[in-house]
Amino acid sequence: MKSTNKDMADSTFFWGVAKTYKLGVAVFAVSWDSISEKIKGKIDKKTTNLASEIKRNYGKIKPTLKTKAFFSVMRIVQRKGWNEADRVYWQEKGWTGNIRPWNK
Repeated sequence: MKSTNKDMADSTFFWGVAKTYKLGVAVFAVSWDSISEKIKGKIDKKTTNLASEIKRNYGKIKPTLKTKAFFSVMRIVQRKGWNEADRVYWQEKGWTGNIRPWNK
């Protein structure tokens, strides 16, 4: 389950999502009705805590060093013109110059 959450978070990172919240609970069931009340309570508590964290951090997410480094590498790739459509898009946004998407 942990590896599934990690794979999904990696995908959202490469899609440009600034922060991915992860929640994993082993339920050992194929339907909601067959999950024990104890596990349902655990899920409820975890989702409530996660919702509070998301609400608390709303509008305060900053790009990480990993994001900035990956952006810099991709910026170099786009300046070389590896993919014409991407290069044009990046130039229109000004990202091949000094403009950064997180500085609005």
